[in-house]
Order: sequence, then C-alpha cells, then structure tokens
Amino acid sequence: MELSGKRVGIVIATGYHDHEFWFPYYRFREAGADVLVAGPETGTVRGEGVDGKNGLPANVDLSVEALLKEDLDALYLPGGIFSPLRLRSHAPTLDLVRASMDAGRVVAAICHAQWILVSAGVLGGRKLTCPGDMRVDVENAGGTFVDEPAVRDGNLFTAVYFGYLPEQFRQMMPAIAGEA
Repeated sequence: MELSGKRVGIVIATGYHDHEFWFPYYRFREAGADVLVAGPETGTVRGEGVDGKNGLPANVDLSVEALLKEDLDALYLPGGIFSPLRLRSHAPTLDLVRASMDAGRVVAAICHAQWILVSAGVLGGRKLTCPGDMRVDVENAGGTFVDEPAVRDGNLFTAVYFGYLPEQFRQMMPAIAGEA
C-alpha cells in the first residue's frame, strides 16, 4: 500500500503500549507516509514495557497544539493504560480528535485509546470495538460495541489490542490511500 504524500499524526504520552506505537509508526513510514509524532510535551517519552515500566523510549517531535495546525490525512491513537489516561484529559488532544472526525480524516484507535474517543465525545451512533473492560464506557458514550478484532465505521477504525494490528491495518491503509 503506497502512502507517499500522506501525513499521519500519532499522539502519545508516557505509558503508551510499545507494540501499538512502534508497529504503526514503522508501517506508515514503510508505506511512504510522513509520520508526525505529537504529545502534550515534546521530548522523550517511554512506553509501558514489562509490568508498566521500562518501556521503549520514543521521541515526541510536536506538541498536540502544533499538530492541530498540520494538514493530516490520518490520526492514530496507540493504546496502553497511562498514555490514554493522560490524553483523555488533555484538552488539545480532544480538540484534535474532534477536528479530525469532523473533517472526515481517518481516525484510528487501539486498545485503551478508545478512552480518548469517549472523552472527546465522538462516539454517538458509531460502531467500534475495544477491550471488554471498556465496553460500558463505549456504550455510555453513545457508541455501539462490536465484539470483533477490528471494526471500521466510516472514517473511524478501532481494534481490540496489538494482536489485531494486522486486521486494523488491512482495513485502514486503503482508506488513507484514498481507496474506497
């Protein structure tokens, strides 16, 4: 899948799930996309790693506020526990999610990143998947839980956890490329 000329924003904070950041990061780059990594602060953040500590370091190049000003084709939200918890209470991240959804950009979330979608208030009438422990959150936010590994609803792409990244990417990559 060729994504040359496409711009993808990935938003993370300390406590991101290592697989759910690095797989998308390198997959988008492999396809030729310009990948912009943003967060509440720039600099180095660490993933969850083993038992929630000692994860891989990642460099955050842009603030979320700066990413809001970029012309993106897609927004990707990796899971984890502490990164989504931080981002779901970060007003600029919620603004970015709402703006991306409103613009019809591809928006993807995996695992507990669906908490960010819940807090952004963008799930009304949408079908999505998530870990079972979040089902009530999704339903209380107006979303419809679907018990499948990966789900597409228009421009929204969700997956349960990192084991289903291939399924999510098979659905999402053609949409970013502009295919039906």
